[in-house]
Amino acid sequence: MQRYRVLNGFHLKLIAACTMFIDHMGYTLFPGVMWLRCIGRVAFPIFCFLIAEGCIHTHDRKKYALRLFVFAVLSEIPFNLMTGRAVWNPYDQNVLWTLLLGAAVCWLMDGALKRRTAPAFVLTGAAMVATFWLLEVFCTDYGGWGMLLVALFYGIHRAPYEQAAKMAAQAVGLAFFCIGVMGGVSIELWAMTALVPIWLYNGQRGVSHKAVQYGFYAFYPVHILILSLIAQYSMS
Repeated sequence: MQRYRVLNGFHLKLIAACTMFIDHMGYTLFPGVMWLRCIGRVAFPIFCFLIAEGCIHTHDRKKYALRLFVFAVLSEIPFNLMTGRAVWNPYDQNVLWTLLLGAAVCWLMDGALKRRTAPAFVLTGAAMVATFWLLEVFCTDYGGWGMLLVALFYGIHRAPYEQAAKMAAQAVGLAFFCIGVMGGVSIELWAMTALVPIWLYNGQRGVSHKAVQYGFYAFYPVHILILSLIAQYSMS
């Protein structure tokens, strides 16, 4: 299996960014073209996987969390324009809030695994429940289920199991996510195909200098702003 792992972190980011763009293009410009939305289902599980990997390998958690926070703030107006066609939309918050709190939960899990005490595990479980509720109440993109998917990838990475068992756990966990996030069977099941590039990941970062790193962060608000403006202009 190792010889087939030909994708690094940079490749995964490219796949996630491209499929996300296709998804948002379908959402804003071609809402009746469902195959665009199906392709777009690939993006979110890969982003969750990359956040989990980032939580494991980052040398500065504060900077990592700060980057997610800053771009979550910067992305809110573009996201509101895309989903509500207004600067203010209290019913939808962008996905970076989900990923940020997913990262926070991963670090809580890490602390509990290091302490290995009953109170630590109970407090972490309670924090996960509270975070799930918070994300659902504030209607972040993918909500509490998105946070759980980040935590799933993180927990499986930390688990002392064989690779085959980890892959099976990822498949089962992602299937539950696909059903849970939409409350039943839907096109979200296309997200299962994201496991192919994830399983081909070789653990290497690939191209990772600052310009590329911040470029991927900036791509999120910039592309949804452009697509939203095109959609509004074309309908006016």
